[in-house]
Amino acid sequence: MSRMTIVGGGISGLAVAHRLAAAHEVTVLEAGDRLGGCLKSTTLGGHVGVGLDLGAEASLVRRPETRELAAELGLDLEFPSPHHSSQVLAAGRLQAIPKRTIMGVPGDPEVVRDLLGDAATARIAAEVLTPALADPDTSVGEFLAARLGDDLVDTLVDPLLSGVYAGRCRDLSLAATVPALLPAAAAGTSVLDLVTALLAARDEQAAASDAAAPVFMSLVGGISRLIPALESAITAAGGRIRTHSPVTAVERRDDGTWTVTTPDGAHTADTVVLATPAPVTAGLLAEAAPGPARRLRAVPYASTALVVALLDLGDGPLTGSGFLVPAAADTFIKASTFASNKWPWLADRLPEGTALIRMSVGRFGDAPGTWQELDDTALRDRAFADWQEITGRSGDRIIVSQVQRWDDALPQYLPGHLGAMADLDADIGTIPGLEVVGSTYAGVGIPACLARAETVAQRLSRPADHHPTETKETL
Repeated sequence: MSRMTIVGGGISGLAVAHRLAAAHEVTVLEAGDRLGGCLKSTTLGGHVGVGLDLGAEASLVRRPETRELAAELGLDLEFPSPHHSSQVLAAGRLQAIPKRTIMGVPGDPEVVRDLLGDAATARIAAEVLTPALADPDTSVGEFLAARLGDDLVDTLVDPLLSGVYAGRCRDLSLAATVPALLPAAAAGTSVLDLVTALLAARDEQAAASDAAAPVFMSLVGGISRLIPALESAITAAGGRIRTHSPVTAVERRDDGTWTVTTPDGAHTADTVVLATPAPVTAGLLAEAAPGPARRLRAVPYASTALVVALLDLGDGPLTGSGFLVPAAADTFIKASTFASNKWPWLADRLPEGTALIRMSVGRFGDAPGTWQELDDTALRDRAFADWQEITGRSGDRIIVSQVQRWDDALPQYLPGHLGAMADLDADIGTIPGLEVVGSTYAGVGIPACLARAETVAQRLSRPADHHPTETKETL
């Protein structure tokens, strides 16, 4: 039975442990006082009968990883209400987000006319075919602006991508964030034609099913319920989980085993899986794998904050499931989810005349001091004042709230990221008994993290087949 030490108790580390605990001697070492990483929930001091997510709140339905794990753990899926839709702040008011797009890019320019106006629609329709790119891993924002114009990029594509990556679309990699559009960049062919074909294929898939599938899913009590369920499954299978156990060093011995050092002492392992953020992983690999450590140190991160609040609805019921704000709007908040409108299981558990909202603050590239130096009360007040101005709901008031800060939490997938991570994986693949997982490598979403964790766990079940990890879809 191999001894396997997993450093980091977020969703990736726990997923690896879950797969290996029954057949191996598995120990999870988590530096903090809780498991879950960016999956966390709150009851707002008991005001909410079930948990409200303070980090990720949903997972993509079209990818199977989360669905399959939830079923395995005995957790029932929940889906957003079909009666509410999202909006975007444009021209000073909230407007409906067009539905038939790929990350904001339409196949038919007419679907964005109401949002963007005649001039921007005409610019999209007159797509400028740029030459085929020798290296198509370019900035998604710059590529689409050259093809379809700035208005589409700044008003729609940017806030949609920011909602996932907390980044700015002119900084982010096309290959890593919207790989569906990569063929048009690589071949110099029409983006509009490509999106039209992709939407047609999606329509065919929907027609073949009994009903149109929702885009997102969650769990009653929040998607973070995956964490205690995984913890229970790991310990039931014989795995050990230790919180308050920061790892300070990882060293490979001459006999091929590993020494993992914590303040409580050294642990010996046959295999080490690092499921930590890039800066932490880089520090731990500085001696054992200096090349990968150097690449990891180059990955920038975005910091964000989330304000969740239970509102007394003085202005009547909320409409919609929330809104996004383009960076160009220069507001304090970048997005808001009307959580109790979006998730029926939340609405069913709230007193009449109240609602739960989430307000997001922070993007990659924010100047120091724009929000990070505010205390929680000031941050909440600024966010809610912005929210009231954007929604026009001056009569609503906060009953109870909580601020969750996520410092350096979201890796930024800049152009070249996937290539750098492929090189990193190739280097790691030459070091027996070492693996790395997490949101740094091949996707920030829960399904992408689970997919990489599954691949690593399968490889560790047959150690002779040690080779680089490859995951193509990054959400």
